[in-house]
Amino acid sequence: MQIDPVNPPPGAFLYRTETHYDQLDGQMLLHHPRYLVLVERAQQSWFEEVLSAPRFDWQNFPDMYVVVRKLELDYVSSIDGVRDILVLLWPGKIRAASQRTNFAFYSADGQHLHAYGYRLNCKVDPHSHEPRIWSDAFRSEMEKRGDLASAIKVP
Repeated sequence: MQIDPVNPPPGAFLYRTETHYDQLDGQMLLHHPRYLVLVERAQQSWFEEVLSAPRFDWQNFPDMYVVVRKLELDYVSSIDGVRDILVLLWPGKIRAASQRTNFAFYSADGQHLHAYGYRLNCKVDPHSHEPRIWSDAFRSEMEKRGDLASAIKVP
């Protein structure tokens, strides 16, 4: 699927970023674990937007205090060199204490898919580290954005 970087699908979050020389391997390709770092950065920005949080402030926005339960990433084509890229995030299913975030990496023009996958977040208590239920505000925002799996097609 191609995406319009100016007008992403409704309910999705578009994170614009770039690769840097120090993220590349000897073949001048984005080193594979760096994709996961970029997903983390995009997730932080998305949660800040969803919760209207000024920064990653989990003390005042406890829905940001999550652990990753599962992460899957499929590489389609390499990101080569220093360049602008797009990371598209969209919500999947939300349950009492878990939430699926789908993601896809695109070229800056939105025409070329590089990788896609998902991460399963689990909200936990910052002190006991036991699972906790999402706030009504977070759940409402995720449900409002809907599950875009049918609108956003990746292999």
